[in-house]
Amino acid sequence: MNTRTRVAIYGAGFLGKQILHHLQAYYSDKIELQGFLDDTKPVGEEIASGLRCLGSLSDAIVTPKLSAAETRIVFAVGYASMMARKAALQRVLSSGYELFSVIHPSAIIEPNADVGPGSVVLGGAVLDQGVVLGRACFVDIGVRLGADTSVGENNYFSSGTSTGSRVSIGSDCFFGMDTTITTDVSLGSNLFINAKSLVPRDVGDNVKLVEVHRSKQLPISATQL
Repeated sequence: MNTRTRVAIYGAGFLGKQILHHLQAYYSDKIELQGFLDDTKPVGEEIASGLRCLGSLSDAIVTPKLSAAETRIVFAVGYASMMARKAALQRVLSSGYELFSVIHPSAIIEPNADVGPGSVVLGGAVLDQGVVLGRACFVDIGVRLGADTSVGENNYFSSGTSTGSRVSIGSDCFFGMDTTITTDVSLGSNLFINAKSLVPRDVGDNVKLVEVHRSKQLPISATQL
């Protein structure tokens, strides 16, 4: 009896190809990968590793082998627009699909941490004690979420992002590389936090937070040549 889970990747861009690698490397004995779903690419277009676009989500809904009753969705829509990503997630959920989570074997997830369905957690990430990670979040390489941090759905944490303990984060937020959020900070929803930003205090909804880091070019001295 075949007990492997049938899955399709929703999103055939760079993020979808990145997640494909992890599915092939670490989940090949657990899944039957059907291919990619994408609302913007033609049916039959080759995406990666011989896998093709199977059509849009609307096509999948009416295709028996790709229907919600038969197939789970790996959510791989990118972060170019977090609101567009949210809308795509809602289309998946309203169509009745269950989400499939992808967790790298080197990620450290404490036993009492909770990873929501459809979330992707990549190598070297740390989810400390009591962390609650919402549905369909993306946690990139080396992200660290401190103890008792609570995260809503559809958040994107770029590599190197870290939080202190007891941080509260809403939904639909993007965190650029190496963002640092200090302990006991509460963040709202629909935020864009620029790379290398320090967030030491509470932030409300619908905010773009940018720290400007200036570089300076200095001449190399003769002794350094």
